[in-house]
Amino acid sequence: MLGIIRVITLEDQRSIDLHGELIKHRFGLPVMSRCIPDQPMGVYNEETEALAVPKIIRLAQELAQSGCTAIGISCAADPALPEARAAVSVPVLGAGSCAAHLALTAAGKVGVLTILNEVPPYIRSILGEAYIGMDRPDGVVTTLDLNTPAGRTGALAGAARLVDLGAEAIVLACTGFATIGLAAELERELGVRALDPILSLGAAVAVSAAGVDLN
Repeated sequence: MLGIIRVITLEDQRSIDLHGELIKHRFGLPVMSRCIPDQPMGVYNEETEALAVPKIIRLAQELAQSGCTAIGISCAADPALPEARAAVSVPVLGAGSCAAHLALTAAGKVGVLTILNEVPPYIRSILGEAYIGMDRPDGVVTTLDLNTPAGRTGALAGAARLVDLGAEAIVLACTGFATIGLAAELERELGVRALDPILSLGAAVAVSAAGVDLN
């Protein structure tokens, strides 16, 4: 069983389960999803990340106690990744780290599309010399902004600018891009490999779970 930690407060269970359902549909993994409390705008800067860290640790512990044999943090900034790993005895994976590692298997020049002012540190560190630059969709501040027509248009434009810089692959450094299904559209419209952070997380868990019963 994979436990998914949503780093945004959502009330509708279908919304809470969305990222887990994407993984379940693609990889056939059983998934249990939970969201942190009192952060309806999610994690989008240092202050909101600091607030989220203890909540993520608690959820990781609860999911592990509920029988999850792996835990995924559904945020491309991978908040509380080392702290959660120290708090539980099961593997903990970050969506951003997984996307960055997978990008390196696809290309030697990688761009990052993010909603932050800077590339998340784990992603930047993993990409190393393959990193060619970042872009941020105009007018997008939080993950909720991606769910608007303007947000989607801005994301497409930002990805196109990265391709113009020479990106052969793009890490989508916000799980909100997974919510709107942007990766498939970028690959279709721009002809570039786009790494969805949630599906990258699912791929990593599926590989590590080969031969291991997650049920």
